[in-house]
Amino acid sequence: MGYFTRVFRSNTSYPKISDILQKLKLDGFHTTTNLQESELNNLNWTNFELTYDVDRLPLLIEINKKGKSNELVEEEIKEFLNSIGPPKFYELKKKRVINHLKSTEYIICIQLPTSDIKNKGYDVNALLMKHIECDFSGIIQVDGEGFKKKNNLILELQ
Repeated sequence: MGYFTRVFRSNTSYPKISDILQKLKLDGFHTTTNLQESELNNLNWTNFELTYDVDRLPLLIEINKKGKSNELVEEEIKEFLNSIGPPKFYELKKKRVINHLKSTEYIICIQLPTSDIKNKGYDVNALLMKHIECDFSGIIQVDGEGFKKKNNLILELQ
């Protein structure tokens, strides 16, 4: 069974896989993908495997774009909005998350293979999410936790 983390992005500037790998390398993580070198600068990527340890299953990363991914983005947003529910007048953090979800243009989703992962895999995921959040003004969602901004939980979800 997988464990998912997501970054909801509200603009249409997409990360290059080569930039993702470079940022992880600068943070001390040597990672590889299942892609050819020529594919790493393609802005139209849809998914790839990120290997942090050759003896472990890779992290599975995909990008789903609004209007281009069989309505997966729209479905996920609807599910999260239903889960969050309507905000009360004073629930500013909830309103912030709802507004971000409604303006989402794409979602980067990372599946972590919880049956075969080391702490290093969680560390790689955390850094990857941080880079995408900061570099592309995203908001992070973590299964079983909720929504985060700058590593701070801003809205808890069960």
